[in-house]
Amino acid sequence: MTGNVGRVLKANTGLPYRLIFPEAEHVVVSSFLRDLAASDCSPATLRSYAYDMLRWFRFLHGRFVPWERAERLDVRALVEHMRASPTANTLRKGSDQVTAVNTVTRKRGLGTTFSANSINHQLTVLSSFYDFALEMNLGPLVNPVPRQRGVGTRAYAHHNPMEQFRPPRRGTYRQRVPKPAWRGIPDSAMAAIFNGLTNHRDRALLSFWLSSGARAEELLGLRHGDYDFGEHTLVVTSKGTRNRDLVPASPDAFVWLALYMREGQPASPGDRVWWTLHQKNRRPLGYPAARQMFARAQKELGSNWTLHDLRHTAAERMIADPAFTLVDVQTVLRHVNVTTTTIYTQPRMEDVLQKVLEHYARPPREAPGIEPEYDDAALRELLGLGE
Repeated sequence: MTGNVGRVLKANTGLPYRLIFPEAEHVVVSSFLRDLAASDCSPATLRSYAYDMLRWFRFLHGRFVPWERAERLDVRALVEHMRASPTANTLRKGSDQVTAVNTVTRKRGLGTTFSANSINHQLTVLSSFYDFALEMNLGPLVNPVPRQRGVGTRAYAHHNPMEQFRPPRRGTYRQRVPKPAWRGIPDSAMAAIFNGLTNHRDRALLSFWLSSGARAEELLGLRHGDYDFGEHTLVVTSKGTRNRDLVPASPDAFVWLALYMREGQPASPGDRVWWTLHQKNRRPLGYPAARQMFARAQKELGSNWTLHDLRHTAAERMIADPAFTLVDVQTVLRHVNVTTTTIYTQPRMEDVLQKVLEHYARPPREAPGIEPEYDDAALRELLGLGE
């Protein structure tokens, strides 16, 4: 696979991302991305699709196969390549550091190869791209990505209502995705991380993430005018729907925000709220910088929690409060279905282990006996216990 051919170019006007391959803009991919943009896909989706197409074209370039002549065997070879090849993160950090299980969080690293979700996403992008190219008559004769087995134009189109629904079989080359185990951060660890913060900006950020349950990028996109000190609410742009939703937060978070704003940050209406701390080279705080900030805060503790784990922690805390109903938590987290919120009802393994240890440490209950003031023989005869 040729890793230095082509690139994804970010544009300030028009289509936000374009694929350059090998040295010029790929017209068919640009048309495909423009079709996605017209379907109201977010710029993040276009970026993800562009990089998946770049990976595919580089792979075919190394096999000397034109993209219009790609076959099913080429797709199979790509899946085998992604299952075996190290990711860029592995090459940068080393395989030992990536795959090691953290002793504090018991979380494994990202892995040395592409995840099952990444491979499945790659197949989805390729299938959509070739469907588009076939429909527009742009070159290919077939879609090299196999269709899902046993599924026609619509799932369960001819289902017998007297029978139970069976989950559809995984499509060819589709990977089995393990069920995620969401883990919140224990209160003791969260207190240690918070005490290690050195500035009001970071304290305000963590307080908002923990109390509002907002996603990392939703909070980082906050602008002046999107918060209400009196009502203790934020207005964030929700992921996916891109709706402007009202989110409650704790009074402590707004206290830290006020202290941060007193340090002289830009506060004009519409300006970003969160900025880097460098006075000479101040710029809006992005997700990579916030992720590094949270990693530095955990360095002394030795943990590897992520910013998204703060959202899980907020959800678990609300679920544990009897004043909250499941629908209340769903509303705060802005889940479309309440079934998504139920993943936070699972108990922490640490709490379960503690209860099990307490169960075995509890002394056995003694069998009830006969009080000494009663005549033992008479009582046994009365109760019919015999000799």
